[in-house]
Formats: sequence, structure tokens, C-alpha cells
Amino acid sequence: MASAGWLPSVALVALVCLAGCGSLFDGGAGSTTAGVTPAPVPDVETSTARAPAVDANGRALAGGMNAETGPNGTTITTERTLAQPRYLSLRPNCKRPPGLVVHIQVNALRNNDPATDEGINTTWQFAAPSNREAIGSYADFVEIVTDQYRPLLNASTVTYEALERRGGRASQRVVVSDGNGTAAYTWYLELQTIQTTEPYGGCWMTTGVVAE
Repeated sequence: MASAGWLPSVALVALVCLAGCGSLFDGGAGSTTAGVTPAPVPDVETSTARAPAVDANGRALAGGMNAETGPNGTTITTERTLAQPRYLSLRPNCKRPPGLVVHIQVNALRNNDPATDEGINTTWQFAAPSNREAIGSYADFVEIVTDQYRPLLNASTVTYEALERRGGRASQRVVVSDGNGTAAYTWYLELQTIQTTEPYGGCWMTTGVVAE
């Protein structure tokens, strides 16, 4: 699997990652992890509509209804019907599998505040070191995301397809809808090596996001 970055020249975006320890998974392509949540997850799930929560500034915030149920390798659909600002404060650790890494990043972007770009900052904080180097600067990252990956910031519905994994690499396709159409992206993640990526050695981090 080729790594990809948020590089506008090749229409790629490197979303940051939240980490997950490799010990939580079995090896092999397409392997998935049960037990991300205690409850079983159906093949397809659409959230029940609720009135969106509103913050102190009167803005309706986005968030998936089933924040912890999508990353286990099944196809899950969530609607933006409930605020999930908790995603904006998450930072890397090595307790999250790659599917949950993707799920957290997507919801951080769905909850992005355009005044502060806090959701985008969350993704940048957890970009793989090699990814940050390829992008250049945080300002460049913000520009690429807002200009070329806007559907991720306005997604009303997200579908997570089955995660695929081969050794220390993983990928997952995500389809988003913003009311004006759909867009698809593939997340690429790698398990960071302890020797070269401290303090995130042993963690899953995003090395690229490819827009279709």
C-alpha cells in the first residue's frame, strides 16, 4: 500500500491519526477487531434523528450517533444529529485500533469550528511525523483541508466501510454526504516504529487520505 499525504499536487490529504496499539489486533489483510464496544454492531446502521445540540454561540454542532460502533470492520452509517465536541479534545495514545483512529478523525472534522479550526487542529496534532514533514506547515494543512476536502467538514452522513489490514499497515474507505452530494476517501494508516517515532512509537497514525 502506498502512503499518501495531504499534498494538493496529487490530490491527497494526510489526516492526522489517533493511535491504537497493534496488540489489539490479529494480523492479516482485512482483519477486524471485536470488542471496540460491548454491544454487537449490525452490518448497516442509521442513527435515529434528534434535534442537534447547540453550543453557547448558537451553532448546531455535528457528530455521529454511534461514535464507538463504526470502526470494527463492518459498514456503518451515521447521521449528523448530535453534537460530539469531545472529539476536538482527543490526543494520541496507543490504546486505539486503526478503525477507531479513522472514526475519531472523521468526527473531529465534522465538529470543526470554522472560527478556530479546532477539528482540523485535532487531526494535525496526530498526523504521522512523516506526513507533517511532507505537508510542510499547519497553515498549509488547514488550507488543503478547507479547500479540497470540504465535504469532510460538512458531512451530514458518514458510511465506514470494512477496514483492511496487512501487518503494520491498514486502510479504510469512508463515504460522506453533505446534502449536495457524496464524496469518498480512503484513509491509510501505519503502525509507528518505536525506534523512530517517539513518543508515538507503537501507535497507529494516519499517513494519508486519498480523495476519489
